Amino acid sequence: MIAITLLLVILVLCCLSDIFYRRISNKGCFAVLITCVWLAASQQILLEGLLNGLSIFLLSLLLFRFRWLAAGDGKLASALAVALPQSLLPIALWFTLLCGGVLAVIYLVKYRVINRIPRERELGLPYGIAISFGFYIPILTSYLG
Repeated sequence: MIAITLLLVILVLCCLSDIFYRRISNKGCFAVLITCVWLAASQQILLEGLLNGLSIFLLSLLLFRFRWLAAGDGKLASALAVALPQSLLPIALWFTLLCGGVLAVIYLVKYRVINRIPRERELGLPYGIAISFGFYIPILTSYLG
């Protein structure tokens, strides 16, 4: 239970950094990784979790190459994938996509309707929020249920 709560605190800090500075620090991603390794080891899924993290990391490199995902977002998703069993990884990705869609609508309204910012001056999405929420919910259900 301590590790789940610690992970939540670290993710909130990463999200705040992403919102205000559009950066997720390497220290934050490393703290998430250490906590997720702790969670995976406690559930005897460490090898499976490390393979999940590696697969998400490789996918995020491809997405980073095409500028669809920032480097910090990819590192955060890779670290969070370590705490998940293989069966919950697609659910985490699905939740992340859903949260990202909601986030995109919120920021579209904020940028275009409320602030009337031209498209070229938009700061982009703090996608770390969607990644954190999308991965944390399956991790939470996996370890509590």
